[in-house]
Amino acid sequence: MSSSADARTQMVDRQIRARGIRDDAVLRALAAVPRETFLPPELEAHAYEDRPLPIEAGQTISQPYIVAVMTEALALDRSQTVLEIGTGSGYAAAVLAQVAKHVYTVERHRELAELARERMNALGYTNVDVLCGDGTLGWPEHAPYDAIIVAAQ
Repeated sequence: MSSSADARTQMVDRQIRARGIRDDAVLRALAAVPRETFLPPELEAHAYEDRPLPIEAGQTISQPYIVAVMTEALALDRSQTVLEIGTGSGYAAAVLAQVAKHVYTVERHRELAELARERMNALGYTNVDVLCGDGTLGWPEHAPYDAIIVAAQ
C-alpha cells in the first residue's frame, strides 16, 4: 500500500469515522480519492490534515470531514445524479462520483474549472462533467437532479 493510501486510510479512521460518519460508501469514497491530486504541489504533504487548504484562484479546498458530512447528508446511491455548485479543486466532486451515478459540477473560476476537469481526466473519472459558469443558474440541461450540493461563496 502506498504512503498516500495509508494516509487516506488513517484519515478515514482517525478523523472521519471517529467523528461519527457511518455511511460505508462515503467512508470508502474518502479512502479512494487521492486528495493530494487536488492541491497545489507545495501543499501535497498536508493533504490528509483535516482542515481547509488554499488552492488556486484565492479559494480553498474543504476539509475532508466537511466533505464527508455533506456527502453523507445526501444519502446517495449509484443510481442518482448530483448537481454540485462550486467545484473548486474538484475534490468533493470526485468523492461524490464514488457514490453517485453522475456528478455535474459548476465552477465560476475558469482556472479552477479547467484544473478540475484535468484532474478528473487524469484520475479516470468518466461520471463527472465540469462546467465553467454561474452556479446560481444551475445546469438545466441535465436536470432534474436527485441531489444538489452548494459549496460556493
